[in-house]
Amino acid sequence: MRYLEHMTGGARPDERVPMIVALHPMGGDPADFLQLLRRYRRRARLILPYGHPSGGMYIWYDSVSDDVAAPLVTREADRIAAALAALVAARPTVGEPLVTGFSQGGIMTFALAVTHPEALAAAFPISGLLPPSLYPSAALSSEPRPATLPPVTAFHGASDLAVPTRGARASIAELRRAGYTAELREYVGVEHDTSDEEVGEILERIGRAADGLADAAPAP
Repeated sequence: MRYLEHMTGGARPDERVPMIVALHPMGGDPADFLQLLRRYRRRARLILPYGHPSGGMYIWYDSVSDDVAAPLVTREADRIAAALAALVAARPTVGEPLVTGFSQGGIMTFALAVTHPEALAAAFPISGLLPPSLYPSAALSSEPRPATLPPVTAFHGASDLAVPTRGARASIAELRRAGYTAELREYVGVEHDTSDEEVGEILERIGRAADGLADAAPAP
């Protein structure tokens, strides 16, 4: 899997720091998403994977349905989880990755938290939802329950019509029923986009989670 890699906060490439993974939207580009994350000031390693080429940009899967068929999403989640495991093994990393993503990337972030909870320390989906085909109470009810579940903090514009906010609300409610610590932050007047207030809170929440990983890490 191709990806961009960027160090923040003055961290060196050989330094053991938290890994933050950011998944671009449908028809997006990791380089564009990197501009948002450049505001992150703590020491970390940013990893921005590429999805599949499509019309000069990139997608994770070819569907605009809110209820994407489970195999379509889980195939991509499996591919991303395998790439993250290889990266964590190859790079000096504190804990498991912190994963975020916007729109289709937010859907993939939700999906990773459900299909590969062991692969990430926390999930921060933006303007996304968990497809009902992947609700733990339905699609995954027969799977063995993981020992730990990553906390999920979702961010969503309250006026979003492209990925309606009600989908994010239902997703968070479903995750709570499944035993996740899950929260939704809504932003009044924000459509399928992010406001300065929202971006500031996203980066602060990710930063707090990264600080927690660093505090819990054993001394080298």
